[in-house]
Amino acid sequence: MDRLKVSGVLTALALGATLLIAAPPKAAADQRSNCQHRVEKAQQHYRHEAREHGRHSPQAENAKGRLNAVWDRCYNETHAWYDPNRHEWRNDRDWDRYYDWDHDRDDRDHDNH
Repeated sequence: MDRLKVSGVLTALALGATLLIAAPPKAAADQRSNCQHRVEKAQQHYRHEAREHGRHSPQAENAKGRLNAVWDRCYNETHAWYDPNRHEWRNDRDWDRYYDWDHDRDDRDHDNH
């Protein structure tokens, strides 16, 4: 009977481990989806403030700071950040280097700043 109990405990542990291993991809996908939504919302707010008050206004600078904070939070949560201009996820913590704050210009070379 002891073998039966040990076998049952081992089976339960194996099942629990399998469930834990299978769960993170969905959780990670949900985190990325939430981050993407927060980034898009923060970017939309920044663009609104820049349009209404000017790109270098205190309102736009504040909104840009909040957008950077959202990227930072998402990077810490998912080890990636969402680039809303290119509609892609990036793994390097380089949003200040690659993100084009001047959204009206498409002629800039993003890789050679």
